[in-house]
Amino acid sequence: MSSPHLLILTILLPALGAAALWILAPLGAVVARRVALGAALATLFLSALLVMRYPPEGAFHFAAFEAPWLETSSLNISFSVGLDGLSIWLFALSPLLLLTAVLVSWEAIQDRAALFFALLLLLETGCLGVFAARDVILFYVFFEFTLIPLFFLIGLWGSEDRRHAAMKFFIYTLAGSVLTFLGLLAIVIWHAQASPDGAMTFSIDQLTAAVKSGVSMPAQWQCWIFLALFAGFAIKVPLFPFHTWLPLAHVQAPTAGSVFLAGILLKIGGYGFLRFSIPLLPDATVIFLPWLLWLSVIGIVYGALVALAQTDIKRLIAYSSASHLGFCMLGLFSLTALGVQGGALQLVNHGLSTGGLFALVGMLYERYHTREISDYGGLAKKLPVLAFFMLVFTFSAIGLPGLNGFAGEFILLTGVFQGAWLTETSFFPQYLLIAVLAVLGVVLGAWYMLWLVQRVFFGPLKEPAGHEHHAVADLSVREIFALAPLVVFVVWIGLQPGFFIKRMATSLTSATANAVQTLDREATAATALPAATALPVAEEALTRAD
Repeated sequence: MSSPHLLILTILLPALGAAALWILAPLGAVVARRVALGAALATLFLSALLVMRYPPEGAFHFAAFEAPWLETSSLNISFSVGLDGLSIWLFALSPLLLLTAVLVSWEAIQDRAALFFALLLLLETGCLGVFAARDVILFYVFFEFTLIPLFFLIGLWGSEDRRHAAMKFFIYTLAGSVLTFLGLLAIVIWHAQASPDGAMTFSIDQLTAAVKSGVSMPAQWQCWIFLALFAGFAIKVPLFPFHTWLPLAHVQAPTAGSVFLAGILLKIGGYGFLRFSIPLLPDATVIFLPWLLWLSVIGIVYGALVALAQTDIKRLIAYSSASHLGFCMLGLFSLTALGVQGGALQLVNHGLSTGGLFALVGMLYERYHTREISDYGGLAKKLPVLAFFMLVFTFSAIGLPGLNGFAGEFILLTGVFQGAWLTETSFFPQYLLIAVLAVLGVVLGAWYMLWLVQRVFFGPLKEPAGHEHHAVADLSVREIFALAPLVVFVVWIGLQPGFFIKRMATSLTSATANAVQTLDREATAATALPAATALPVAEEALTRAD
């Protein structure tokens, strides 16, 4: 099978599985689980084939497929999909976490299991479509589509405050995405007016190529459109202070919902900045750069401090997730080669470590039905396998050398410090302070995560009331298989980050090239200004001396 057709099949296969679940729903939960597992394994297999075919040096139009959708004399909307360095690893991460989500829900979901797994598979199709879409309208369709399955997953199978959490999640993300859609339309319309033939194209590749060729809108317009895109992408990440919907959604969502939300859906915001905001609006990106960097580092420190104050394990992991996403965005907004590469790699790392942590919290909750940290102690004695996986993902999250978190954070922080030292503008002192505060976030992250592990898994054995004399089993084979693939990639990325970065580097450089050039021009102008203004002063002084 050709790569384009393989890509189409990979995107549509989960939706076909959802349709099969709708037909087979009367056969009960056992059949629903098996169908969902089969669809998840098949999707993972197909995505692995795509990754193996992807060129090691990277590609801009891998497995590209385009078919007419809505074409007129002045309108060109197509079903256009393809992969490049920006999307390949996020695309591959999604089926990996789908398998984890299905397996952790195996026994936890008893009520309307067929509907639950069908929504989970539809959510997978939406996520795959977002990362593969190469048309603005197609991207937005998939972007919005992801809201619907997760809304029902939280609202129907969440915890006690699930309806409020589902509504808050939906309203926040929908409001932001509408503004994002207006911003994307503005880009399309402006480029249509600037093009010689006046044709309106929604092709992301053509819009990006136009900017690289010098067809760029005025900086003032760029700023307004950047803010419109920022509304949707910043909420999706989420950046501080647009994060308030996230902890509630995480805590109330079922385990599979939290795994998908943390592992995949939050990455769409960072991906949106890389795909649209930075390459299409380079002047605005540079203008807002100080604000973007400050929001990122404030999110790092604020999320870490709030995590330290939590008494609920899942809420602590939720704030930890928000804090670590700040590192991803800090790297992307640094606009240095190392920073952007580290930030993009850290998006994948965050999905692996945080997805694994939320899966483990769900497994612990299934056994004891409480998430209060104070109810636990010394569980490593009774649940050694669960404790082992918890340590692996904790060390991954805090950046232990040899694991994926260290590779991503070290590379991006090196890029941030490099940018701070090489930025020859008045922003230099702030940039350096931002870099130092980011390192403080690393220390705080290690503090609250190790504190959590020490309280829950070490010390004297302490179990929640009513479970002291009950047999509580360690992880089953099914639960180990849910976590083991994530651990493989945690170690693989930690030992060989170059394997993953090499396949992203070319696309990342291309995506940030326009913004980097704009930043270099501003830095050159800033350094040349004092010399230019000093010459008249020197001449005046010589005149007076004569």
